[in-house]
Amino acid sequence: MKLKPKSPPLPENVFTLNEDSLPTLSDADPWMKIMVWRKDVGWSIIQYSEAIQFVAMKHTHWTFTPDFPYNKSVTEQ
Repeated sequence: MKLKPKSPPLPENVFTLNEDSLPTLSDADPWMKIMVWRKDVGWSIIQYSEAIQFVAMKHTHWTFTPDFPYNKSVTEQ
């Protein structure tokens, strides 16, 4: 008998947000921001260090902020 997964697979670079799977400093952008998601709110940009507070507010996923829309990195200016 083949078991069905509980939920569909997550898109690339989207991770479950819980106390055991918090983002680290290396996951943040140069301004130390990440994005968190909650079903009724959608995506929000937050400081990576505040992720545990968003777990308590029922946010369920996190991801990296998008790349810059230009060629030069902010850190190279």
